[in-house]
Amino acid sequence: MRRSLLILALLLLVACGPSEDTAQVVNLQSPFLGGTDGLVLGFQDLRQEVFDSGRDPFDVVVRLENKGESIVAKNNVRVKLSGINPSEFGKTETQLSASPSDDVIEVRKEPSGNTITPPPVFVEFTGLDHKNQLSGAQNQFIIRADACYLYRTKAVSKVCVRENILTPAPGGICEINADKPVVSSGAPVQFSNFKESTRAKDKIGFTFDITNSNNGHIYERNTACDASKRQNENRVYITVSTGVQGLLCTGLEATTKGAEGFVTLYGGSKTISCTQSISSKTDFEQLVNLEAVYDY
Repeated sequence: MRRSLLILALLLLVACGPSEDTAQVVNLQSPFLGGTDGLVLGFQDLRQEVFDSGRDPFDVVVRLENKGESIVAKNNVRVKLSGINPSEFGKTETQLSASPSDDVIEVRKEPSGNTITPPPVFVEFTGLDHKNQLSGAQNQFIIRADACYLYRTKAVSKVCVRENILTPAPGGICEINADKPVVSSGAPVQFSNFKESTRAKDKIGFTFDITNSNNGHIYERNTACDASKRQNENRVYITVSTGVQGLLCTGLEATTKGAEGFVTLYGGSKTISCTQSISSKTDFEQLVNLEAVYDY
């Protein structure tokens, strides 16, 4: 007599090359769509009941949807099934881990303001088949799908530069000592709380927070979310660029383009402090471009 296996699906909410158009004016109110999602997973047409004794093969298809604004290359995402013993279903552990055959395209915002939503991408695990006979009429299994993927967050803000930094004349085009708007692309990691201040007669400073704004786990980029090494956890690669020479950020390495390096988030967040040397004697606002790269 064939006995049935009930399969319950848990939707995944966990997780273990950009282009620029310099001809466009950056509108800090809406350069990005925003949001805190990256990849969202679900099961596609999963059978809720299958039978034992190796006579009822079935497939598990995982649907990947990119809700954020960073493309995920097919070789930078890995989906893994868990909850079942692979050998009991005629598979090896390796066969229950796979990447999609296509890149997972990001959501895009057109210059007109329209949103382009990409189609989902699928990862198929075929030919699962419970080989042994069950004891009793029915048993229940939970199949879970987890993904690890490389993602990036972009953000933009502005700092104020005045002819006289220490005692700027009233009625200027901007204020140095003030909170500044910062807008992030749609991604699980977000930039926020951008503040500018006076540091010296020829220096301004700014600070900002980087935060895990979703409920997944952050790992150092290109580590495949390897949790066996504690030093991989909560590690984000940060790039800060102002386009002005003389930028120094605590914990980051100075480069010709700005400052960059790995930072570790504690309690889900990290504050970065930067100092920008100023040689100009003109009032103006300068864009600050931020980027974070990580496995999620």
